[in-house]
Amino acid sequence: MKRWFISLYLTVLAALVVTGLIGLAGPPPWLAPFGMMLAAGAPLAFFVWLLLGKPPRTDAHPVLVSVVSGLGVVLSMIAVWRFGDTWQPWLMGGLAALAGWMVYVRWYSRQREPDDAPVPGDTLPELELIDGDGSVINTDALRDHGGILLFYRGNWCPLCTAQIHELANAWRSIRQHNARLWFISSQSQKHTRQIAQKFDIPASFLRDPDNRAAKRLGIEAPGATPAGMEALGYPTDAALPTVIVVDGELKIRFIEVASNYRLRPDPGHYLKYLSPG
Repeated sequence: MKRWFISLYLTVLAALVVTGLIGLAGPPPWLAPFGMMLAAGAPLAFFVWLLLGKPPRTDAHPVLVSVVSGLGVVLSMIAVWRFGDTWQPWLMGGLAALAGWMVYVRWYSRQREPDDAPVPGDTLPELELIDGDGSVINTDALRDHGGILLFYRGNWCPLCTAQIHELANAWRSIRQHNARLWFISSQSQKHTRQIAQKFDIPASFLRDPDNRAAKRLGIEAPGATPAGMEALGYPTDAALPTVIVVDGELKIRFIEVASNYRLRPDPGHYLKYLSPG
């Protein structure tokens, strides 16, 4: 259901902004179309910022977006009160944009709480992944090294790629601990190679076919990919954004599964859990 919501909501926001611009090109008064455009434009600008600004995390509730969108609704309300009920469709559009934003913040952004995910002190279970050459790699390769495993949703997720970029920048600190860095996703080999080529660091970009490793860890996220992304070759299901730090004996020293997909831990919070090099 969530995958359909986000695709539909983004489409509606774009349509409302375009409709508002058309309204502003018409005869005055322009208060109602401007209000609707503001109500829809604020959330749409937030998503554009996620895509182009590439922040690795956001606030749980981006209040500024809510305030600006709410202001747009108020302006449309004033237009209806002052100029008559013929301006109500603009108000309805603004209310739809604001309501969708609240649903996004309070429902879509929140992830399920995994009941069976490992906790610090547990031993990392044996997982089989696929490297860039198509060979099987086992988590036993982390033994005597330790490392960081970052489960991400796919190249289509701007927060995921920003988180990868942020952690890639911390590679020197990871290398000092003789640790290994694994980026793991269920996406195709083609997409995995594409993102690996963007980072010239000694890290492993690995595939988790059918989310087998994510399922074993209890962090699978069925239907996490927005509807329509299948046309670009992305699988419907993904993993919950997760960071795991293990020592050379494969003991989990840190794990964080995102309860909100926009809230990702800062590397400074978990790099300290790496074993001394």
